[in-house]
Amino acid sequence: MLNDHAFSGAGLTEHAAKAEGYKVIVGQAGSPNRHPGGMKGMVPLKVKLVFEAGSQILLGGQAVGAKSAGELINAISACILHRMTADDIATFQTGIHPGLTASPIAYQLVNAAEMVILQANNS
Repeated sequence: MLNDHAFSGAGLTEHAAKAEGYKVIVGQAGSPNRHPGGMKGMVPLKVKLVFEAGSQILLGGQAVGAKSAGELINAISACILHRMTADDIATFQTGIHPGLTASPIAYQLVNAAEMVILQANNS
């Protein structure tokens, strides 16, 4: 924690993955950590996911912002462990609660994976 902002990471960073010889594709998404976004105590939460470009298997991820980044990184770690793809994560079933999580249409983990799918389909 630094000034009420959490920083978390699991697996490889984009830089480390490239240094290991991976061709990567990256998805990023950010949104309020609660919904609606105007709720008292809202803090932005951003997620970055690093995938191997060909297989779209998750290599690593980072979350920064709200304290919930500490819990979200556990989900990212499980996705890495189980070699989940961008498609797997984009269709990941999530539980939501207005005071505790992002909106289901702005869920950072899913939206970052969707960004990778869009990039891959447009290349």
